[in-house]
Amino acid sequence: MKVGVFWRKFRNVELQRRISRDNIYDDAYDEAFQHMTAIKKAGFDATLIQWKRDPKETLKELIRQKIDIVFNASSLKEVAFLECFGSPFVGSGLDLIATSKSARKKLVAFHKLPTPKFFVVKRSDQIPEHSLQYPLFVKPVRGRGSAGISEENVVQHPKDLPKVIDKITQKIGQPALVEEFIDGREITVGVIGNENPIMLPILEIEYNSAITNTYEHKMLDNEIIHCPADFSKSEEKRIKDTARDIYKVLNAHDFARIDMIVAPDGTPIFLEINTFAGLTMSTGKAHCGYMGYMAEAKGMSAPKFIGSIVRYALGRYQIK
Repeated sequence: MKVGVFWRKFRNVELQRRISRDNIYDDAYDEAFQHMTAIKKAGFDATLIQWKRDPKETLKELIRQKIDIVFNASSLKEVAFLECFGSPFVGSGLDLIATSKSARKKLVAFHKLPTPKFFVVKRSDQIPEHSLQYPLFVKPVRGRGSAGISEENVVQHPKDLPKVIDKITQKIGQPALVEEFIDGREITVGVIGNENPIMLPILEIEYNSAITNTYEHKMLDNEIIHCPADFSKSEEKRIKDTARDIYKVLNAHDFARIDMIVAPDGTPIFLEINTFAGLTMSTGKAHCGYMGYMAEAKGMSAPKFIGSIVRYALGRYQIK
């Protein structure tokens, strides 16, 4: 059994580089190397595969290396490529990856799971009439890694909304998702598995002299991390049950991270699902991912954590 671990330059920071190249460290290789090392220690043969600009070159490398399954596919292009050629891979399929944050929110709301009211806009001069209550939060409709997020993205007054929309649409190059800003405790829940997924310990993000989790706040490790988060057993069950329902409703595979806000009345409110969630742990050079913190809180080593995700994917494909 041979696992090919994809890596590509600027994997986690490519969107943020469109806005600013300051304070940006590319840990893509370090991240992939940590995953490959863990997979080897879990008992598999593994090798790094660099994603090439020409997918034909990547395909040739997969064939030459006799790769059985790919780990660390981390973009729509990579997932589409793997599905097109019928190559098994770890993680969610194109049906979820290709679905925007707004479409995911609609699916979640359709299933009676709470998520903030929102609209999507392509240009600042096309803001629709709306009944959303200020403050609002603006983000890219397909963003990742808190790209394009600064404190100005929490919009207090209507006059400031066009400027933030322009930042997303003109610099990031994506439509802007505008939603009501929910005041509460920011949490994230890691999920691994398929038919009976395992819920990892809840992680709470406390801001350090900030009002939201900006790119710099997150990627420069300025957050105050609480894992496991301090909730009662009943609150914890409600949060994890909601995360599990969202995971299944959106048809996620093998692993994902569900971001939520716990409102003052205790309601866990869905923000987004991260299908390319960071899995790195505190050992090594790469930025520690939230799911890495959760695995450590659960007492899992990197080989046990990463290896179990690979095994879930192999089981899904019925590969022995």
